[in-house]
Order: sequence, then structure tokens, then C-alpha cells
Amino acid sequence: MAGEGAMASTLTGSQATGRPATWLADHPILGSAVVAVLAGAALQLTHVIGLQERLAARIGWGVTVLWLDFGFRTLLGALVLLAVVPWLFGYSRSRPWFGAYLRRVRFSVGFSPGLTIGASAASVAIMATLIVGAALLFGVPLEDLPSALASPGWFILVLALVPGLWEELAFRGLILSTLQDRYRPWIAILITSLLFGLFHVSNLLLRGPDQVIMEMIMAGVVSLAWGYAVIKTGSLIPAIVSHYCINVFIWLLPADLSEAASAGVFGGLTIAYPILTVIAVWWLDHVHRSGDRASPSAPPSCALKPGDIPLTARAELTKPPAQASAHQHAATSACPVLCR
Repeated sequence: MAGEGAMASTLTGSQATGRPATWLADHPILGSAVVAVLAGAALQLTHVIGLQERLAARIGWGVTVLWLDFGFRTLLGALVLLAVVPWLFGYSRSRPWFGAYLRRVRFSVGFSPGLTIGASAASVAIMATLIVGAALLFGVPLEDLPSALASPGWFILVLALVPGLWEELAFRGLILSTLQDRYRPWIAILITSLLFGLFHVSNLLLRGPDQVIMEMIMAGVVSLAWGYAVIKTGSLIPAIVSHYCINVFIWLLPADLSEAASAGVFGGLTIAYPILTVIAVWWLDHVHRSGDRASPSAPPSCALKPGDIPLTARAELTKPPAQASAHQHAATSACPVLCR
């Protein structure tokens, strides 16, 4: 048994997950970096080529331009993260592979639908409370919701799906799972969060360095809470929901926030939010596990095959009850302790 344990500990990531070996799969940090670069290229390509400006010059600015940009980014994200990356990591080289890949990245309800829904709701509630509370505390009222969502402002509700889905599939999905093949969960969460923070350097295509640095720090820190939630629930859904909502909530804040208000929102999301979310998810997981232990269950059965009972005990079991009673202990000893 000791030899088997030592052998299991030396299995590479691809061997441990039963997929064909690939170089990227067997080098999790470099493989994770490649996934981050490919995801960034897929989601930022429209900004690099100025797709919206090109479309607006041809058909005029409007919601149609936004829909075309959204469709292009969505298709490109799907191509990279649902086709190219699975091929690079060896998932698509076995059949059937797509369902196994989605389970690998935890695109499911997880260990328990109730736990997954609870973690998602807790994360969003904490986030919304902190953002709204910070804005009101520093005397900055939120924009009127109807006017904020007036055309084309309402499109943020659609556009936020792109990073919410594809970035989570890349980072808390494939990258976190790949790193867990080689490292402890907390180390995998730390490395994933570092990569996620660095990933946001691509926002320099849209904003100035000062704002991007704050976004990189915030992204890296909230990633800690999202990674913890994904591992505890076994589902990517809490991270997707949280990522989507944080983009929408921040967009609804006025663009001309004061320095004090900006610092309040930043501090709430980088300090209070991760701590409170981790505590909430831990408590929900504790309640879920306690409920499982308290639920009644049928006593384990001991279905022994004839080959599992020693020959001497088997012979005694064929005797009449009076003769076999003196030898019942021999047959009972063949049954595992758990089954008694």
C-alpha cells in the first residue's frame, strides 16, 4: 500500500485525470499562463482591431454595433475555451470529451444545488451592500436606475456576460482545476488569483495606468474569495454570478466619483468583501455538512460473496443451527467492522 501511495503521488496532471498526456497539462503553471494569454487575446481582440469603431463607421453607432461586438467576443471566447484549449490540454483526444471537460471545469450545480445557490446569493448580497453602502456613506447617490439603463446603457446587462462567463471558465474553471492537480487548494487559489490580477493589465487598451493598477489589485483579491467558493461548492456558478454582478454594480456607480468615494468602494471590495464572502461560504458549507451528518441513513449492508468468507466459516454456515452456533464468530469476523 505504501508503494501504491508513493506511485500515486508522482502521477502527472494528465495521468491523474485520465486524459492523454500533453506538455501543457503536465506543466500546470505554464499551461495556466497559456490559458490566460489565449483568453485575454480572445476577449480583447475587438478592442485591438477597433471593431466597434469600424462597424460604427459603416452602419452608424447604435445598439446593433454593440450586439455585433458582443456576438464576436462570445463566439471567439467559445472557440478558444471550448475548442482550442481542450485540444491543447488533451481533453478532446478522447471520446466522449465535452461533458467530461465541463465537469472538469466545474460547470455544474456542484456538490449541492442549495449550497451553490446559497454561496452565490451570499456573495452578491455582500457585494451589493458594500458598494451601495460606500457610495451612500460618502454622499454619492447612485444613478437613477431607469436612466442608467436607458438605451444603450441597458446593454451592460448583456455585455457583462462576456467576462462573467469566459473569464471564469478560464480562471476559476480550467486554471484552478489544473493547478489543483499538482498543488494544495490554497496554493492553487493564490496562483490563480495572481494570474487573474495580471490578466487585467490588458485593460490598458481602454483605461489609464492608475485605474488599471487598482483594477488589477481588486481582481486579484476578489479572486481569492471566488476561488474558495468554487472549491467549497464544487461549482463554477458562484464565481460566474459574482463576476457578472460586480461588473454591473460598478458600472451603475457615477463616473465622477470623488477620491474618498472611490477609496471607499475599493476598500470595501478588496478588504471587507473577500473576508465576509469566505466566512459566509464557510458557514454555508459547515451547515450543509452538518445536515448531511444529521440526516438518517440506512445501516450499511454486508453483502458478502462466497469467496469473501473463509472456507472454515463457510462450512460451519452449512451446518444445522445447533451445530453452527459455536462457530458464528468465525463467520462474523469475515464481515468488515463497518458492516456490524
